[in-house]
Amino acid sequence: MVPERKSDRRVAYTKRVLREALVKLLRNQHISDITITSICESADINRSTFYLHYRDQYDLLHKIEEEVLHDVCERLTIAQESINEKDAWTPVTQEMILSILIYAKENYDLAMALFSNNCDFSFQQDIVDLVKRIVPFPKAPIDQRLVDIIMTHAVNGAIELLVRWLHEGATEDPNTIADLLLKLVYSGTTSFNPEDNFIY
Repeated sequence: MVPERKSDRRVAYTKRVLREALVKLLRNQHISDITITSICESADINRSTFYLHYRDQYDLLHKIEEEVLHDVCERLTIAQESINEKDAWTPVTQEMILSILIYAKENYDLAMALFSNNCDFSFQQDIVDLVKRIVPFPKAPIDQRLVDIIMTHAVNGAIELLVRWLHEGATEDPNTIADLLLKLVYSGTTSFNPEDNFIY
């Protein structure tokens, strides 16, 4: 096995600390107010090194978003492959939702930054488009525009609940949140009764 070159490790380290620096700054500043200088100071990296890898702060953010979308795509694809034909009319499964909740919790600071008002909303739309592309909606004699409206509503609602869960510390059991989301996606408020004790 060929040992990893020092230059490769150095590049990986540089990209990681720049990513962490931007995520940290996004806690309190909008992306448009963050400067290359502030990123470099936080990461303890000089500006010339920054420009070896990224054009500006927006390019760095875009690369981070691409990595997250890739990770989410992989997790959704793996979960989707476990669906069998009897699940055709319920393509969104608890495994799918759990995989995203767990990923968000494992990458808490990153998720909080990307879903905050300090980023633009293109990332959230990218997530919606990704889910709509991967999750198969059953073939049926139904207007495709209506299908798109249903999926968009369901995914956006799920994202809103995810963001609320994160803002409250992601302390609630992911299984509880996944179960709640499934009920909302497939049955709406009619699936609840007075005995339900969901805090959301």
